[in-house]
Amino acid sequence: MTKDPTQDEFSDVPKQVFVKFLQSLGDAGISVELIERLRKTLLEDKKFTERALKEAVQPEESLQ
Repeated sequence: MTKDPTQDEFSDVPKQVFVKFLQSLGDAGISVELIERLRKTLLEDKKFTERALKEAVQPEESLQ
């Protein structure tokens, strides 16, 4: 059984959106450290909760 290429396109759309978003942050001069934390959270760990995003944006507050 072969994979349907259109299915792969649709399933890859969120990743494409996140990659574009992260590129835009870089273009806007956002810190590399923040972008890398967001990249890890969104693309590697695939965590999309409010808590995960808060931890990526403000990791020092999650320690308190």
